[in-house]
Amino acid sequence: MRIKISFLKVHGSSGTVPLHHQKIISAFLEEVIREMSVSSNNYSFSSLKGTSKVQTGQIRFLSSKVSLVLSAPEADFIDELVKKIFDRRLVSFAKLTLVPKSFEVIADPDFNTQMKYVCISPMVPQEAFLADESGNLPEPLDPRSQEFSDMFYDAILDRMEKAGFTEDQISKFAEFEIIPDPTYIQKIADTHKKFARIYKNNLNQTIYGYLLPFTLHAHPQVQKFIWECGIGLFTTQGYGMVDIVGGTAPEAESEN
Repeated sequence: MRIKISFLKVHGSSGTVPLHHQKIISAFLEEVIREMSVSSNNYSFSSLKGTSKVQTGQIRFLSSKVSLVLSAPEADFIDELVKKIFDRRLVSFAKLTLVPKSFEVIADPDFNTQMKYVCISPMVPQEAFLADESGNLPEPLDPRSQEFSDMFYDAILDRMEKAGFTEDQISKFAEFEIIPDPTYIQKIADTHKKFARIYKNNLNQTIYGYLLPFTLHAHPQVQKFIWECGIGLFTTQGYGMVDIVGGTAPEAESEN
């Protein structure tokens, strides 16, 4: 189940959050979830979305409306999470203070063996990294490589197994290939930018996150799992939420 919550920015709020703010949203949601009667190990959420501009490592929201997408396979979990959020008159993320205004259920798409996605939060294929003695991190994966696709495949099947999918079901999910959008890849190459950004997970460990449009060839049940639970690792920390191309979620993130 997927829901988009719309908030109104409180007048007088500076309206700024760090450019990378998944940890702030995660801390808020964990606080709310501790008050709930149900739980989930497979929820995910987007970044905060709205008309904004980037200033010195901060996002300043210019519009009065800010939105957040929540998703999980358990409808009762999402229902109670949304209710608990709306029970709070004010919600603060760093220097952005919001009032919950409304929400809408986002209908599931038709799940096919080939689907086109955009990222609405960074997706992470690998575990956290440690710097070497010189303070250098390993090079991020090239999203065009087979290793990139394989890393996501391994992460997703591991999570599906933990979510209760049987060995017989998982044996049917051998088809899996991520194909990055070639226009996006060319644009990044032409501007000499990197494919990945450095983020910090909730333990303040270094991870690589990717924001790119891609086509995924996979079993429809895998597509459904990704839609509901996110793709890759650290999904309950706000990484790996995707939307279908032309979907109704907030505007996808991009490498600026």
